[in-house]
Amino acid sequence: MKSKYTFVCEAANISQGGNLNVLGIFQNFNAPKLPITVTRMVYVACIEFHRSEAGKHRFKVNFIDEDGMQVIPPLDGEVFIPENNLFANLMMNIENTTFKKPGIFAIDLTMDNQHLATDNIHVYKV
Repeated sequence: MKSKYTFVCEAANISQGGNLNVLGIFQNFNAPKLPITVTRMVYVACIEFHRSEAGKHRFKVNFIDEDGMQVIPPLDGEVFIPENNLFANLMMNIENTTFKKPGIFAIDLTMDNQHLATDNIHVYKV
């Protein structure tokens, strides 16, 4: 398995035709004051599997600050990969997240306890 892409955006959905629609991919927050609460962001990931990996897979998303402390509780779940569709699209709404200080915040994705991707969000006080 491998990560095709991961990112954080303002909004995302999958159309009836199966297409991913995305609005506002970002890596930075410019905060006029801290703490700042972000009402909504969406974490999106696409994982590609080899045909030998068809079946159930557990995933986990950790959102941590520079000190390794959880920003939000871990998000986890399970995907089933059939032999005729070797991709998993994950979309997770992250709501009402408060950033108390500037810094680099990491969103780590693991699948079956294997690290697949890290996305960083940089919070700046401007």
